[in-house]
Amino acid sequence: MVYSASFYYATNKGETPIYFALKQLIIGIAGIILMLIITFKFNYRIFSNMFLAKVLYGISIILSISVMFIGQTVNGATRWLKMGPIQFQPSEIAKIAVVIMLSSYIIKHRKEMNKWKYIVGAWGIILFPTLVVAIENLSSAIVIFFIGLMIMFVSSPKVWYYLAFMGIGACLAVGVYFLAITTEPNEEINIPIVKHILKPYRLDRIRVWKNPWLDPRGKGYQPIQALYAVGSGGVFGRGLGKGVQKQDFLPEPHNDIIFAVICEELGLVGAIILLLGYSILVVRGLSIAIRATDYFGTLVAVGISTMVGIQVLINVAVNTNTIPTTGMQLPLVSYGGTALAILLATLGLLLNISCTSSIKKLSK
Repeated sequence: MVYSASFYYATNKGETPIYFALKQLIIGIAGIILMLIITFKFNYRIFSNMFLAKVLYGISIILSISVMFIGQTVNGATRWLKMGPIQFQPSEIAKIAVVIMLSSYIIKHRKEMNKWKYIVGAWGIILFPTLVVAIENLSSAIVIFFIGLMIMFVSSPKVWYYLAFMGIGACLAVGVYFLAITTEPNEEINIPIVKHILKPYRLDRIRVWKNPWLDPRGKGYQPIQALYAVGSGGVFGRGLGKGVQKQDFLPEPHNDIIFAVICEELGLVGAIILLLGYSILVVRGLSIAIRATDYFGTLVAVGISTMVGIQVLINVAVNTNTIPTTGMQLPLVSYGGTALAILLATLGLLLNISCTSSIKKLSK
């Protein structure tokens, strides 16, 4: 799918038609090898050790903070770090780091998690990286928050507690929307902390989301073209490789907006099949969580499953203009480079939990 979405774009950039597809294939193969190594030659329980969990968590925080000072800017967004030939988003590491750190913390204090001291500690683990990442990458910050929320729910399912958080979240969303429609374009908000997260370009995205035709050749261009692509695919699509919107209309169609290309070329049927595939993956992950041989495995599996599911929901919602534009890739499908390798390694950890459960079951 990356080849179909990118060959026209690659040619216009002076590259060979298979440029992006070949890079994706090479990184994908490396990621699959890493996934298999983690699946069969690794023991996920090593991360239940608080020291190792803290090391991974600390590294992810340091890298995320570094983005603000030495980050690489791509298409106006500063989200990447470059180390030699490797360029990556620290937020991808932060996602799995929060899963492991929070799970380890809950395991260590499992009998005390009904006390506010430890509840606050757990939320600190979630909110600190969420706020740090949100400064430059709001969509990944939302994913991190929901990962933490779901793990906390599984570890302490008090419905009223989470309904309260959802209520607070809804109030914040309404507040952000109000700020977006009451401030002028490019106007900064003079509220500490808030002004660093709700930057003018983010508020502009909310205005454009409400009505893309306010700026059809600027910030509204991508959502309009994506909607054209989604709508023109019909039930069965134009056919693989026959899409029109990827030809100088959709910006970088092989990246975040690839779901629109899928809808145009494979139609409603292709989109439904893809979403069913993701649903099976998430349900399978939750099944692994239920069958895990220990509580740590359960929490990690829930976190990974949530991570994949939330990313899919955000990407599809952006492509259909259900929510404002964010830079969220479609897992395993978008051209992603190191993000793909990190995700495959993370899925290897999930499979390792499954294998451990199966081996223990067979040994009985």
